[in-house]
Amino acid sequence: MATDGRTDPPDDFRAFVSALVREYRAARTRTTLALVALTSVVFLLQVAGAYLTGAPSVRALTAFLFLTGDDAVYLLSLFLHRGAPHFLSNALVLVVLAPQERHFSPRGYWLFVVTGALLTLGVGYAVLLAYSPESRVAFYGISGLGYALGGFALVRGLRHRRDCSPLDVVAAIVGLSSVVEVAGNLFVSLPGAPAGVNGGHLSGLAFGLAVGAMWRGRRDLSADEERGRPSADEEPSRPSSEGE
Repeated sequence: MATDGRTDPPDDFRAFVSALVREYRAARTRTTLALVALTSVVFLLQVAGAYLTGAPSVRALTAFLFLTGDDAVYLLSLFLHRGAPHFLSNALVLVVLAPQERHFSPRGYWLFVVTGALLTLGVGYAVLLAYSPESRVAFYGISGLGYALGGFALVRGLRHRRDCSPLDVVAAIVGLSSVVEVAGNLFVSLPGAPAGVNGGHLSGLAFGLAVGAMWRGRRDLSADEERGRPSADEEPSRPSSEGE
């Protein structure tokens, strides 16, 4: 217990975690979590398909679908994964970053998701088609959206530090780790092995960084209001109400 008027580090940590949980429950996350749920259903179908067909792994079955299946399989590229680690890591990142959805209008967030998905898959396929020696390539997974959200959270957090909630701090840290990962991938792959560049991660991150740089905010979604205090751009004479 602190005796000098300051709180102990464990108390600070518990308060931080409590704020995270409270804000997460209050945040709008419906669209992102729906995408995670849909991805989970598709992955379970992949697991079931591997079991029923006797495929050695989910990755082997997915590769087989891209090699011999109908071109319609490409429409599922966003939701397919090569195994449990691939799926779980992507799903976890999206769950952590889901509250970033609250910084957009519902329509604006759908535009962000659709644009990010098309961009990351398109660039991912383009890099493989341009540099891979294989005649038929496959690029799949929802990680590009996670990189886009991480990039957005990082730049928005840096530009609006005063309005950063604990959720935004965690999201910005995820965004920073995304920058480090993409930079490491480029360093290892270029210039000798450009086919190793993950175009989905790179384009998703760049897209998120750009959106974060252009983001102007929505007054009703500011961190101050989420904490029950008047926002910075609210008129001082206007009292805050608990139901806002």
